[in-house]
Amino acid sequence: MDFTTFFDIYMRPRSSKPLDRDGIEFRYAAASLLIACSKSDLDEDPEERKVIRQILAESFNISDKTINRLLEFADTASESGYLEEVTDLINEQFTDRDKRFLLEKLWVVAYADGRIESQEREFIERIADGISMTAEDVETAHTLAQHQLQEA
Repeated sequence: MDFTTFFDIYMRPRSSKPLDRDGIEFRYAAASLLIACSKSDLDEDPEERKVIRQILAESFNISDKTINRLLEFADTASESGYLEEVTDLINEQFTDRDKRFLLEKLWVVAYADGRIESQEREFIERIADGISMTAEDVETAHTLAQHQLQEA
């Protein structure tokens, strides 16, 4: 199934009611952005994929089978042509709290290989702009991610 068909079936809102973070739409959107972040420095480290799996499992309390399906979709949706649709969905349908959650998790993925590359920072800033978050939101999420990693 191609991305557009999948997006229309599983992610496109069916009503004007805002979507919920616990819904499948947010999970697919989150997985897509996390995978795209891991690819942004052109060096997809296995540790980044491991961290993404951990984030999805802990944040959404979902099975390995569901995580595999999310990641399969996310590999396609992380392509630059599709990211705009994903960020538009997030921007239009989710709260600022949910958007900040995503920014924090993007930083966690970026740190997974032990360093932040300039491409990763640029990617996170570009996503933040696409979901109407400020530079202050980006830095707050960065700080929260650092604290989270220090406590782990």
